[in-house]
Amino acid sequence: MRLTTGAILLHVVFGASLARAQDAPRPPGTVKAEATTGSASAGVDSYVLGLMQKRHIPGVSVAVVLDGKVVLAKGYGLANVELQVPATENTVYQLASVTKTFTATAIMMLVKDGKLTLDDKITARLSDLPAAWEKVTVRHLLSHTSGIKSYTSVKDFFKTARKDYAQREIIDLVAKEPLEFVPGEKWNYSNTGYFLLGMLIEKVAGKPYGEFMAERIFKPLGMARTRVNDLRAIIPNRAQGYEWDGKELKNGEYVSPTQPFSAGMLVSTVSDLVKWDASLANHTLLDEATLQQMWTATRLAKGEAGYGFGWGIDKVNGHRHVSHGGGIPGFSTELARFPDDKLTVIVLTNSDGGHAGALARGIAGRFVPALEEKAAEPIADKDGKTTERLRLMLEGALKGEVDLELFTDTAKKALVPHIKEGKDKLAPLGALKTFELLERKENDGALQLRYRAVLEKETLKVFIALDKSGKIQGLGLQPED
Repeated sequence: MRLTTGAILLHVVFGASLARAQDAPRPPGTVKAEATTGSASAGVDSYVLGLMQKRHIPGVSVAVVLDGKVVLAKGYGLANVELQVPATENTVYQLASVTKTFTATAIMMLVKDGKLTLDDKITARLSDLPAAWEKVTVRHLLSHTSGIKSYTSVKDFFKTARKDYAQREIIDLVAKEPLEFVPGEKWNYSNTGYFLLGMLIEKVAGKPYGEFMAERIFKPLGMARTRVNDLRAIIPNRAQGYEWDGKELKNGEYVSPTQPFSAGMLVSTVSDLVKWDASLANHTLLDEATLQQMWTATRLAKGEAGYGFGWGIDKVNGHRHVSHGGGIPGFSTELARFPDDKLTVIVLTNSDGGHAGALARGIAGRFVPALEEKAAEPIADKDGKTTERLRLMLEGALKGEVDLELFTDTAKKALVPHIKEGKDKLAPLGALKTFELLERKENDGALQLRYRAVLEKETLKVFIALDKSGKIQGLGLQPED
C-alpha cells in the first residue's frame, strides 16, 4: 500500500551474498558485539525514545542481530494507547511492504522446485491478462521492471481503503492502462507486480497464499506469530495502528487486507523476524547462489536499479545495505541488513509517521559507527531556475496549493491529491526558510534531485524526480533527524 511517513512522505508506493558472513573479514569501523552491546543498547534507548516523542509515535519494537547474536530485542511505548498495553518484542504489527521479501522468497522456492522459471511469461501462467502484458516475465515482476502500472497509483484508489476487493477487481484497475515502458527497460515500483506474484503462487501451488506461506516458510522457521492479516481474526498481541494529524493522535485508517495481498498483507513481530533473518544467513530455505541473485541490483537497458528480487540494494557510507521498508496507514516498518558488518536491524512501529527506515539507520550507526549517517553538504547549484521553480512548488505544497502544470499527468492523479490532503499536517511545520541542493543525478534525460528544506519547526529531506520535460513525476518529504 501507500508508503506514508505521517504527513510528510507524499509519494505513492504500497517506501551480493550474505552467506557465510561470519567468515568474511571485518571491514574497518565495525565494532565487536561484546565490546559495544551495553553502551550501544543504552544509546538506542535514548535515541528511540527521543524520536518517539518528537514524531508522536505510540509504540516501537526493535531487534538487533550482530555477529549472529541477538543483542537487542525489546519494545518501547504502547502497542495500544486506549488500553495502555506496552509494546514488546512479541507485539504483532502489520508489515506492509516488508511482505515483499517473503513473496519473493516463495517465488524463488517454486523456481527451485522446478515449478516455475524466472523467464516464464505471466500471460502463459495466469488467465485473462491483457495482451499488452505478453512480454512480462516472472523476473520483471520480482524486480519492478514490468512496466505494469501500480494499482495503488490509480486516481482516488485510497478513497476505497475499506473496500474488500476480489483479485480480479484489483487487476482490472490497471488492465486497460498501457505499459509505462518496455519490460526490462526501466524500473518503477509496482504493487501490481507483487499482487500478480501472489496470484502466481496460488496458481502454481494450488492453495491460498497464506496457507502456502505458513506451510513452506512460517512453520518450518518457527515463526508462530507471523501470518496473513485478517482484521476480524483474534490475533494475540496485535498492535493498534495510529496516525498523528498534526494536532492529535488518531486511530489509523482501516485498510482491507484484500488490497495489499501479497504486496503487503503479512503481520509479524521482531522476534519472528529475527528467525527470518537467521534463515537467510544460514541458507535454510534458499541456497547462497539464489540469495546472491536476489540481492544483486537489477540491470536495466541503461544502468541498473537499486533493487533485486524483493529487496532494495544500496550502500551506506560504502557498506552494503540490503533492505525493505513498508508503510500502510497506521504502521511503518523496516528490515535492514548490512552483510559486510554482520548486522541486521529490524524496526516495527504502529504509526504511519513512524519513520522506521530512519530509525533503523540511526540504530545501525550506534552499533557500527561506520554506518552513522552524516549530514549531507550542499553542492554547487548550476540550475538555479529549476531549484527556484521547485522551491515555489514546495512553498505552495506547505499550504496545500498546487500548480498542476508542474506535474506529469500521472502525478496529477496519484500525487497531487495527497499534497492537497496533507495541508493540515504540513502547515504546522512553518514557513520555508532555506532550500539547498544536496544531490543531482541525471539518467537518460530525467533528473533525480535531493534538497534540504529548513522550515521554522522542521528540517526536511526533499526528493524530487523530474521527467525529460522537467515535470515532477515523484516527490518525497522526510524529516532529517
